[in-house]
Amino acid sequence: MNRFVVLPMVVAGAVALSGCFDGDSDSSDDVVRSEVRIIHASPDAPPVNILVNGDAVVEGADYKQAAVLTPEVGGYEIAVEGIIPGGNATVIGPADFTFEENVRYNVVAVDTVANIDAVVFQDEPGFSSSDEVRVRIGHLAPNAPNVDIYVTAAGEGNDLSAIDPLLSDVAFETVAEPLEVPAGEYRIQITAAGASTAVFDSGDVALMAGADLFVGAVQNTGANASVDGASPVSLMVVNGADVAEIYDADQGAGVRVAHASGDAPAVDVLVDDAAALTNITFGLAAPSAAFDEYAVLAGGNYNVKVAATADNSIVAIDTDLSLTNGQGYSVLAVGLLGGDPAIEALVLEDSVRSIATQATLRVVHASTQAGNVNIYLLPGDDTDIGNAEPALADVPYKAVTDYLAIPAGTYNLRVTDLDGNVAISADSVVVANGGVYTVVARDGEDGNGSVLEDLGLILLDDFAAL
Repeated sequence: MNRFVVLPMVVAGAVALSGCFDGDSDSSDDVVRSEVRIIHASPDAPPVNILVNGDAVVEGADYKQAAVLTPEVGGYEIAVEGIIPGGNATVIGPADFTFEENVRYNVVAVDTVANIDAVVFQDEPGFSSSDEVRVRIGHLAPNAPNVDIYVTAAGEGNDLSAIDPLLSDVAFETVAEPLEVPAGEYRIQITAAGASTAVFDSGDVALMAGADLFVGAVQNTGANASVDGASPVSLMVVNGADVAEIYDADQGAGVRVAHASGDAPAVDVLVDDAAALTNITFGLAAPSAAFDEYAVLAGGNYNVKVAATADNSIVAIDTDLSLTNGQGYSVLAVGLLGGDPAIEALVLEDSVRSIATQATLRVVHASTQAGNVNIYLLPGDDTDIGNAEPALADVPYKAVTDYLAIPAGTYNLRVTDLDGNVAISADSVVVANGGVYTVVARDGEDGNGSVLEDLGLILLDDFAAL
């Protein structure tokens, strides 16, 4: 069965997702409140802050995340502010809203950054049932045409030409009226309007009794979305402030392997003891270092071995992986085959979402020889760290940074020890808005069987196209 992917919500400095717009924590019965749910569904937009009357009430809400707020009834000014390197920018509003009692207002940021807009609709909060689920469906994917949406019992719906769609000719930014249906297992399929071939198939999914769901078809930004025949959409399932995602049942997880062990020979990768990737040499990645060019594996549990190409009975790494559909993974062989720290797998969860307003950079410290390091991104013609502050300080071995939002431009990269001695240099590194970049600091190759020399970099994602 295709599983829901649970997406956490990030609210900086908040203790809960619901609260008062004015910051008053009074929850007494004599305060009459409304409910406002804010959903980020703009596929290439940065994380956003939600401003009410000029004050941030939600900070750092990312794509496919939601927040629920419970203001006192009345009038408010709401704006959505994009978090952009070098200074934030208001992307929606400010607009005036009046919130009434016993109404849930949904404000959904949709479309791409260039055309970002808000879809606003109302529903009744407080749905409760022991045997039914309330479902409301919306078309929020700017890359998809008008669609037909089919909902059948689990395992049914293989021939859509013989079935009437639940919703027909649904246009972008349309939200249908809510439906109450028996709880159970269902299959959701989407076709282009008037067609009978599904471009999205959820597989069998369970809808639990008492759930009050908003299901939005959003642009697919998961791993393998660029593969020929991949679905253009996924489903964002919102229940209160909780969000899960359903990918097309055939999308699979994405996996690549990078060889970052300086004293190890060329290796093969065995998945459940069958050769999957072969002859990966030090400093390279397979099947590709490029952005979203993974080997595709169905979500599930696997045993992965990294073995010497010359003799697969010599296994350097033996690990189990649990893979989720739509998620990309980089498996790095790090450490030393014949030394300390010992060779092992460093497993990274990758992002493959392009953000139009920033370059997105991740740094991995995989050098056993460098010790803790400082990492500098020097702009333009600056080549000497001088009095510059490091972009990342005191980074230990095996550390993996978050994806960092940086301005587009040309940088000189310096990796130094904590005394400022340069270990790795890379000049004229160009990053562009919309690009996703991963850089791995590595050891050098084995020097005369002992000392690892010439520390360097493994460049992944959009760096691989440079």
